[in-house]
Amino acid sequence: MKKFLFSTLLVFACSIGVATAQLQKGSTLVGGGIADLNLGLGDDDVFTITLTPRVGYFIQDNVAVGGKVGLTYTAQPGEDAYAYNVNAFGRYYFGEKEFNTLLKQGRWFLEAGAGIGGAKGADVGFNVNFGPGYAYFLTDNIAVEGLLLYNGIFGDGSSNGLSLNVGFQIYFPSSMYKSLK
Repeated sequence: MKKFLFSTLLVFACSIGVATAQLQKGSTLVGGGIADLNLGLGDDDVFTITLTPRVGYFIQDNVAVGGKVGLTYTAQPGEDAYAYNVNAFGRYYFGEKEFNTLLKQGRWFLEAGAGIGGAKGADVGFNVNFGPGYAYFLTDNIAVEGLLLYNGIFGDGSSNGLSLNVGFQIYFPSSMYKSLK
């Protein structure tokens, strides 16, 4: 419990007065999203949810690269289904002058990823995904994100489609790591 409280206070302390440091070279992002949430209402008797944890590193200002894992569970009549993907991803965050937004606490970005993916009963295939997103910063370091992605798995059991991802990211500025040394 003490470690949790200390970690929470550390994140909060680092989020005070850090204007745009979260998107600078050397910063990291950690978080995840929920996608394809289908509650089985209507004609389909199916419940689907995808969890996508993500870790990234800013190789230059406004450009992050990293890895993510997508885990999908589908509850349906008969037999439940599982799917997965492991991707490298890249993100480019548009600057305030590049893309004007009405909400000054947010930033538009583009994300693209590639890797492997598969489903229960199918061989592993090549996976690609890309699309636009928006990060709304609740604090200087914590954002709620929306991301519309095209997802495609090519190979045995190939599939493709759009997914709307909603989640949280925590952006750790590079200055935080310097203060820990």
